[in-house]
Amino acid sequence: MKHTFHPTNRRQFLATSGLIAGAAVSRPLYGAGAASNEIHVGCIGVGNRGAVHVRALLATPGVRVVAICDLKPERVTAAQEAVVEAGQPRPFGTADWKELLAQPDLQAVTSALPVDLHADCYQDALKAGKDLYAEKPMCITLAECDAFVKAAEAAKNQIVQIGFQRRADPKFIESMELIHSGGIGKLIEGRILWSNAWGPLYDWFGKKERSGDWMLEQAVHNWDVMNWANQCQPKRAMGMGIDTLFRENQPDRNVHDYYSGVLEYENGVIVNILHSWIAPGGLDREYTQLVGTQGGIDFNPGMVTFRSDSNKKPQKVGVRATADNTALAFAAFAKSVRDRSPSIAPPSMGRAAVVTCLMMREAVAKGTVVTREDIGA
Repeated sequence: MKHTFHPTNRRQFLATSGLIAGAAVSRPLYGAGAASNEIHVGCIGVGNRGAVHVRALLATPGVRVVAICDLKPERVTAAQEAVVEAGQPRPFGTADWKELLAQPDLQAVTSALPVDLHADCYQDALKAGKDLYAEKPMCITLAECDAFVKAAEAAKNQIVQIGFQRRADPKFIESMELIHSGGIGKLIEGRILWSNAWGPLYDWFGKKERSGDWMLEQAVHNWDVMNWANQCQPKRAMGMGIDTLFRENQPDRNVHDYYSGVLEYENGVIVNILHSWIAPGGLDREYTQLVGTQGGIDFNPGMVTFRSDSNKKPQKVGVRATADNTALAFAAFAKSVRDRSPSIAPPSMGRAAVVTCLMMREAVAKGTVVTREDIGA
């Protein structure tokens, strides 16, 4: 099954995030007694990333957090108190996401669970008829991705947005407009760096069967950007790495603490990635960059530079952004839920990113060249 990419353009972002005046509201109220256009949302998993979800939702106009789910009671209580402090009624609390999904006064859910739980939770949300903001990576295996894409396509009236917050970031959106219009010339090479000084992280993060390894859990953001920029599928990958550095403190740890790889796209663009959890303080950084024959883009700061023979001055893109990209992503989700406009990051994009990650993970694990066909994609 061939999946195509759907790049988000500037106008789609403006409409999705509510920045175009006069956007029509075409769906009725949700929840008994809900104020006009108010969206009632439940949050599944309110640990580190899930707590960010709660804060972002509370800062999103027209959104009310009505339910909280987490296995740890103290996390449920902390999230409930945050909602009350924000001036909203105390939300329902539970340790069971099925109980949360059964709440009648609930239109949409956000989920920030360990990766191995994504597929089951996301499928349950669809079955319950809820709109869904689904943290990345979408699923941990290709089979789960395919099943979820199929289920989401069948649920024609539901909004699903995968948690690629960079899809809502003007720096990335305007960079893509420049790239796709030929503004940096023919695309040649990409560069990705994750240099983490704040690890290692343990618990489920250290187990490949739960996190998918760092090639999936963390690098999925960068590969989504590269997929978006290149508008085609990855062709082959190769790499090597180390997965033994931190086992003294976690004997069953089996994720890679360092790896380096190269991936080639169908358009000939070659992307180098270096991904490390052993960086000392001062070397803790992350970037995604793309170079063409006329110039290059450093996506995170939105900086565009050009070759000296072009006589063009460096320029900044995305300067109109007034919030961080997580807040913008939730504003986009709320807009899609409210007026049933297309999601800025549908499941097809989630699947494409997972495919790219799995190719790199397999290449590092085997130390050989891996193609898309080798992983069944």
